[in-house]
Amino acid sequence: MKTLVTRTFKMSPDEQAFLQSLGVEITILNNEAEPVAEPEQYEAVIAYRPFDATPLSAFSNLKYLQLTSAGMDHLPLDEIKRRGIVLNNARGVYSVPMAEFALCGVLQIYKKARQFAAQQAGHKWQRVRGVQDIAGKCVVIVGVGSIGNEMAKRFAAFDARVIGVNRSAVTSPYFDEIVQTDKLDEVLAQADIVVLSLPLTPSTRGMFDAGRLARIKQGAVLVNVARGPIVDQQALHQTLASGHLQGAVLDVFEEEPLPADSPLWDMPNVLVTPHNSFFSESNNASMFRVVARNLQEYLAKK
Repeated sequence: MKTLVTRTFKMSPDEQAFLQSLGVEITILNNEAEPVAEPEQYEAVIAYRPFDATPLSAFSNLKYLQLTSAGMDHLPLDEIKRRGIVLNNARGVYSVPMAEFALCGVLQIYKKARQFAAQQAGHKWQRVRGVQDIAGKCVVIVGVGSIGNEMAKRFAAFDARVIGVNRSAVTSPYFDEIVQTDKLDEVLAQADIVVLSLPLTPSTRGMFDAGRLARIKQGAVLVNVARGPIVDQQALHQTLASGHLQGAVLDVFEEEPLPADSPLWDMPNVLVTPHNSFFSESNNASMFRVVARNLQEYLAKK
């Protein structure tokens, strides 16, 4: 099976040999920004953004697509579905690092990490009051997928009450309660911490506008490691500036890179990171396990 693999999927020589032993004939594309030569020859593609430089229509024989990202909002999903192309994402690969990142961000705000860092830099010995605990708090996680479940595990371990919000009815042992999206505003009013881990779709774009942000409990912390456009960024800035929200942990933004003149950079109650929450020392090994498993399942059905 002729397969195009971009450099976003990193393999060791042994891993590449294993895939080849399955009958996968690998061509490596070093730069996804470069057009693909003879795209019609490939039955399978493993990539991050496979159609930015070469349109899907040029891959006339494509039957299998494996993304190295969890998000799929950059794909022509309707066309992929119409053509019956098997589509897999990187579900589960980034869940643990993103969950740890979310927890770490909240702890930085609750435990006044930025203030202590400034005092250390200034060689200043001064105790800080107002340090908070996650224990006993209500955490609302919007999006009960693989990432949301890993987040729930960790916040529950800190003795928080964890409520999940999901579009469809699901169950999970890691949540105290899971409600459907029509109950979102109701649970936001209880939330001390709100974590977004849902995909960007037409229905979630702008979901957290000024009105919805105002419905979150006074003094809460918002964490967004999902997609920037889920939150109205101007409304978020205003909500933070007003003091309604205590703070925010933001890894994703409406425009990336975040413009240098964005006021979010300089807000003392905001942690800004450059879409970095998914990075981990274990990513390559986790990604290979997912790719190998999915390819084996696809080949077994041929």
